[in-house]
Amino acid sequence: MLITPLASWRGVGGEALAQAPGTTPVKVSTETQVMHGRKYYVHIVEKGQTVYSISRAYKVESYDAVTHVDIHFLHPGDTVWLPVRGQFSTNTENLEAQKQEALKKQREEGDRRKAEKDNPGSVLSPYENTRSDQSTQSAQNTQNTQSAQKVQNTSKPQKTPEVKKVGKVLRMAVMMPLHLDQIDDISTTKFDIEQRGKKSYRQFEFIEFYEGIRMALDELSTKGISVELNVVDVSDNTAAAVAEAFASHNVAQSDVVVALLFRDAFDKAAELARQAGVHIINPMATRSEICAENPYMVKIQPSMESQVRAMLNNMKAERPDGHLYILHGGTPSSEKPLLDELKRQLKERGDIRYTLFNWNQSGKLTSTLKATPNCNVLSIYDHKVDQMRVYVSNLLNRLAAFKTDSPTLYTISDWTRDYNDIDFSQLQLLGYHTFSMSWDMTNTVHIEFLKAFRSTYGSEPTSPLAATGYDLTMYIVSGLQRRNSEFWNQPIESMPALVHPLHFSRSQAGLENDQPQLFRMESLRFVPAQ
Repeated sequence: MLITPLASWRGVGGEALAQAPGTTPVKVSTETQVMHGRKYYVHIVEKGQTVYSISRAYKVESYDAVTHVDIHFLHPGDTVWLPVRGQFSTNTENLEAQKQEALKKQREEGDRRKAEKDNPGSVLSPYENTRSDQSTQSAQNTQNTQSAQKVQNTSKPQKTPEVKKVGKVLRMAVMMPLHLDQIDDISTTKFDIEQRGKKSYRQFEFIEFYEGIRMALDELSTKGISVELNVVDVSDNTAAAVAEAFASHNVAQSDVVVALLFRDAFDKAAELARQAGVHIINPMATRSEICAENPYMVKIQPSMESQVRAMLNNMKAERPDGHLYILHGGTPSSEKPLLDELKRQLKERGDIRYTLFNWNQSGKLTSTLKATPNCNVLSIYDHKVDQMRVYVSNLLNRLAAFKTDSPTLYTISDWTRDYNDIDFSQLQLLGYHTFSMSWDMTNTVHIEFLKAFRSTYGSEPTSPLAATGYDLTMYIVSGLQRRNSEFWNQPIESMPALVHPLHFSRSQAGLENDQPQLFRMESLRFVPAQ
């Protein structure tokens, strides 16, 4: 795409218009919408407009614009959201702040030189290094340091606002769909129990998550840590149901909220928690954008940045001279964030040779890989479910056809969980690597957790949500008990008793887990990778 410089700005009747050569003039909208606690202008795309021309009209950079489609394929009628300036730091405002600071220093330096020229006697010679001169220089150094820190801080996310201190009893709210209104539908007859597996009850979908939380609270109580647990049933999983629950169950009065909710419902819960100044924990979401502007957000699933870094480090450790092939699907917007992060990190480190391979040319994949031995293959291909099943089957068949020097296969999402009919023998042949929440039976912590769960509830957990509930409760509650509200600014290190490691960093406004665990397939099971 050709990006041309802005040609002209002009105001007509108080309405700003921007026009770049070859594009349709952009009329700046006054309609605004609040998303995730931040105000955006709502712009409807007209024919001939691009995300670049639209962004220029609103005086922001293109990467500050929000779209729900690929930015290169905007169509008339699509919506673009542009941040209203002056709220929280954006890349545009950071760059402008740095530019203004640099201009200020330039002007100050120019004034100083002019003063030296106009009044030479006021300037000490290099040999007159008196205490007065040292004090002046020290003050100047301090001023320069403060200015440099000011410029540097503009590029950092905003720190967590002040929060109320936790009392002797920590108040924890858990919002999740329990479908308690359908509890009478559960059958406990002998026939239905024996047919378990053929019947499914929505009440049990997330119950193991709650059971993991309860295990953690029981363990914490033996250490004298008191927690008041407020479990709120949000069966409708809608924004309206969340708003009602917040109002009627005193959720806003909590010290921390854990929300096991789907997208729209969670977004509403996050907005309300932010308004109340309460930190909210998302145990399931993989999308990093929920942390972009909300300083009260705590995301349990590892960040995309940390996952990419872990995979690239592993590739370099296991195959120092290997060549990476990144399999993608062409232009799907769902692949773009991951592809952009991969390109960024690969460019920064520069020690891994890589090739982008479009699956539309899949007939050439085998010959391409054979021409470049010692390969790693990372699949980021992302399409509809049915199309993905065909893709996964075809890819595994092609890669498993290698008799010697088989490529090593990497994926971000765990295919053994996504596709229950997948061939484990093919995955093992390919040294499959992924981020899995599976149980590691060589890990004594995992074994002890399973034993404790079985002892408490009579059966082993069927999903990793049990461990997630346990881990986040142990980590968050222990952290708040140890550091009180300061914990949100300086999270504690991961505890050795956790099933899966947790540690949070603030690369965006919110906190995001930066300790992903990469596994590889060995003997038809997962073991920790390097």
